[in-house]
Amino acid sequence: IIASTEYKGKTYTVNREPTPAEYEDMLFGWLVESGISSNSVIYVKNNVTIGIGTGEQDRVGVAEIAVDKAYRKLADRYCFEQYKMSFKDLKDKEKREAIEEEVKADNAGLTGAAMVSDAFFPFRDGIDVGLAQGVKSVIQPGGSLNDYQSIEACNEHGATMVYTEQ
Repeated sequence: IIASTEYKGKTYTVNREPTPAEYEDMLFGWLVESGISSNSVIYVKNNVTIGIGTGEQDRVGVAEIAVDKAYRKLADRYCFEQYKMSFKDLKDKEKREAIEEEVKADNAGLTGAAMVSDAFFPFRDGIDVGLAQGVKSVIQPGGSLNDYQSIEACNEHGATMVYTEQ
């Protein structure tokens, strides 16, 4: 359902409904998320997982781990495509720097991605991690007393959010 909550007598609702493509990524991500260990956040774009963070005790930590993995995995992909080896094995400093710049320019593929969480965000700081990377849709259970903060964060970034209530 579209994210909406009441806090201190005021109703907060996310400003933008998801596009069909965003819904598809969020639902795909929710299905993937169901097979990942608890306390996780993943990023999905075009029905592909971009980054997976799992096992931390807080939403911020798993969101940051997933971002880090997205950057490392895209560096590996670019390195394999260009040099037929993993980024870790590439010793040439100039080539490494070029790949790092390319990954940074592409924002690790996170721009326009969906952020998927198996638990609610107790504060907006977890969602802020994804939004800072260009995430444009969020799916999460909802149910935090501070859901209004997450809604405000999404609205500030032109992102959408839905609740699974699960």
